[in-house]
Amino acid sequence: MTKLWLNGDMLDADTARIDPADRGFLLGDGAFETMRYEAGAVRRWPRHRARLESALLNIEIACPDFDTLEAAAAQLCEANALERARVRLTVSRGPSGGGLAPPADAMPTVLITASALPGAQQAQSATIVESARRDARNISSRFKLTDYADMLMARRDAVRQGADMALVLSADDHVSSADSANVFWVTEGRVYTPDLSCGCLPGTSRAALIAALKAEGEAVIEGRFTPEAVMQAEAAFVTNAVRGVVPLARVNDRDFPSADSATARFAALCDAAP
Repeated sequence: MTKLWLNGDMLDADTARIDPADRGFLLGDGAFETMRYEAGAVRRWPRHRARLESALLNIEIACPDFDTLEAAAAQLCEANALERARVRLTVSRGPSGGGLAPPADAMPTVLITASALPGAQQAQSATIVESARRDARNISSRFKLTDYADMLMARRDAVRQGADMALVLSADDHVSSADSANVFWVTEGRVYTPDLSCGCLPGTSRAALIAALKAEGEAVIEGRFTPEAVMQAEAAFVTNAVRGVVPLARVNDRDFPSADSATARFAALCDAAP
């Protein structure tokens, strides 16, 4: 029986209950982190904790005890006999009903779920979509909020076009990110990625890879780039917390070498980075 952790209790998933008045369900009023668990611990927990804590402070939801949550995540993986897992930690404002002005004494709902970590993913295809945009002025560009409708729309649009994922642009037509990952590319041996001013999420794997490359004396060029910069690259890949580095084999009608040796090096660097 699959277990989950809900508001301090380890429960069977099929008996757990979220209150129908929970604002996370009614309004997407909450934030979350998706993390990788392996070797008995949540990878890059300090990075995930800092981003979630900042999100909750910004949307004015009371922060839970993060030390308790770190321990609970490990206990949950053990209870589900998972040595390597995808862990999601979700905090909503709780069961205080609808309306734009919640009560000040709302009690947050805190949920942790765990599932088997996906195996090594093959190279993916992506297409640039127009159905969603990232805007650095919006809070959703800085944090993982439970209102994820825009990126869900982008993914559906990409799948309809025969791609695995969407690449989305900023409000002013610069490359921003993939629908659930940060994007990088290599041109003339140099690594490029959109600047945070393009509305891309400050991903934990993004930060870890940039730091690892800089530690080796290799600059990562962060800037505002048009889609043509990606289409003219020699290799491209995406990063996220669960899968690490995943090469892109195709963007729109442009094919990339999915077995590129440089991309494999970036994957190894990212996996080894704290």
